[in-house]
Amino acid sequence: MRAVIAGAGVAGLSSAIALRKQGIEVTVLERASAAQEIQVGGCIHVWHNGMRGLQRIGVGERLLELAGAAAVVDRAEFCTSGGRLMYGWSVREIERQVGSPTFGVRRPDLHRVLLDAVDQRNVRFGETCVGFEQDNEGVKARLASGGEEQGDVLIGADGMHSALRAQLPGATEPRYAGYVSWQAIARVDSDVIPVGLFRVVWGRAARFLFYRIGAEEVYWEGTFAAPAGGGEPVQERRQAVLERFHGWPQPIQTIVQATDTSAITRADMYDRPTSKHWGVGRVTLIGDAAHAMTNALGQGANQAIEDAVVLARCVAAEDPVKGLRNYEAERIPRTTKFASMSWSLARASRLHNPLACALRNGGLTIGFRMGFARQHPKEMDYSF
Repeated sequence: MRAVIAGAGVAGLSSAIALRKQGIEVTVLERASAAQEIQVGGCIHVWHNGMRGLQRIGVGERLLELAGAAAVVDRAEFCTSGGRLMYGWSVREIERQVGSPTFGVRRPDLHRVLLDAVDQRNVRFGETCVGFEQDNEGVKARLASGGEEQGDVLIGADGMHSALRAQLPGATEPRYAGYVSWQAIARVDSDVIPVGLFRVVWGRAARFLFYRIGAEEVYWEGTFAAPAGGGEPVQERRQAVLERFHGWPQPIQTIVQATDTSAITRADMYDRPTSKHWGVGRVTLIGDAAHAMTNALGQGANQAIEDAVVLARCVAAEDPVKGLRNYEAERIPRTTKFASMSWSLARASRLHNPLACALRNGGLTIGFRMGFARQHPKEMDYSF
């Protein structure tokens, strides 16, 4: 069997590794002209379920080694902008139960580990998939260059703006989540932020989170409600963040002060409304192409990794077409839950009225527990 995968991001490479482990030949088509163009960006938090999937496809321990012990989370906390702890739990206790830690990692490091595992000879750079044709014998991916690539199945891992999704039933347009995200990495000593701490702080129409990605570095994100399309000059971003989160509990100001203003990125946040249809015939979708969600829950990449494990198991066990439908039947309900929860959290983060925020904070305590239970890896079959 031969699988063609459009896109060499986390979803595409994870699925390529998983499929190869099942003895399926893979060709990955990537629009970027070189790996270095993809190996950019901020950080990803690998939650327990994502790590369980990475361990299953054989790259989890390598990634953890690269991230380092200081990136592993011991305790997670959710607080108010007034400094009150809403909910906290021992992450190490969950790790002991499931055998999979949770940790922060630079996105380029994750991508390099995945690319090494899939073997770059299976990846063709500079190839953009613009559509497909299929019949009873196979499927052809049509390329912007005028060429084509044939396989038994075609996996659309080409992101939120997937060209393959546009050709499938149930395609929806991206929608603005109503908030903007500032993100950066700062050098912060462990006496300011203890090793092992993951914290999210909720305030009026804003949220701030941080976690370590190493012994000396911290990743942080500040989100706030705003219309799409705005922005400030790069040289003014640090000051803008300091003003927006003025009066919030330490170490927020210390973290932002320690950040080079040129390192701060700003982006409008989007998702896609959930769909009950990911594919037809020999074609399906994976990752953001299938279920793009806001970053409010931190599950986008983790759900893509889960997708890859299930996809490989289903395709290897059945006739290719039946295998793809079984994959969709298993994954659509679970990813829909996460996408819906992420959208709800995004809406909650935009609340400004003090009374509404107080009611939100009470509800979040229950919501955090429900959300964490759903991402628990014991809910999912990771076997091949």
